[in-house]
Amino acid sequence: MTAVGGVTAGTTSTTQTDQSTLVGNYDTFLTLLTTQLKNQSPLDPMDANQFTEQLVQYSGVEQQIKANEKMQSLVAMTASSNALASLSFVGKTVTIDGSKANLTDGNTATWKFNMPEASKGTITIRNAAGNVVTTKQGIDFSSGDQSYEWNGKNSAGVRMPAGSYSIQIDAINTEGVKVSAGTDQTGKVDKVDVSGSEPLLIMGSQTVAMSQVKSIAQTSTN
Repeated sequence: MTAVGGVTAGTTSTTQTDQSTLVGNYDTFLTLLTTQLKNQSPLDPMDANQFTEQLVQYSGVEQQIKANEKMQSLVAMTASSNALASLSFVGKTVTIDGSKANLTDGNTATWKFNMPEASKGTITIRNAAGNVVTTKQGIDFSSGDQSYEWNGKNSAGVRMPAGSYSIQIDAINTEGVKVSAGTDQTGKVDKVDVSGSEPLLIMGSQTVAMSQVKSIAQTSTN
């Protein structure tokens, strides 16, 4: 489960840094408040409303520190839970949303799909935010199962960062009628990669995010 530790490491480091900053501000606040109380004039003490307001701020900072500690624990528990849950997919047959693919640093992304008939059209690749990164027009699609491999570069030839990308296929047949490509894929999960922020299911040469799973079934032994 060393990979689970990898999932939480980045989050833990960031949270600890933020918490240290908050604690430092909290200590500074206490020092200033104490100094102010020590040096106030007995003949002209601090205004009650002002003092109450500062105490409320004091309480708010303290609660924020405790909330950050609990959030850090919750994030770690969630990551571990997701990693453990993903292991139950190994050996199972799953149907996934094949319109999405994961691009890793320096590699390509591949989509598999089925065309009900021969057609011609355009492929559009979008990032996780839904923004178009590249488009390829005039593609001839044959009938049946096929795949499309993207080199990971946008329309300007710049390599895109690792992450999840989706494919959109717009095609028409020889009569000008729209043809819908089927992107759902079914396969057996061989292993799970839990080294990232989301568990990835390995199905042969295909890597998909656990969130892409649409259904899961026991693999037949026949």
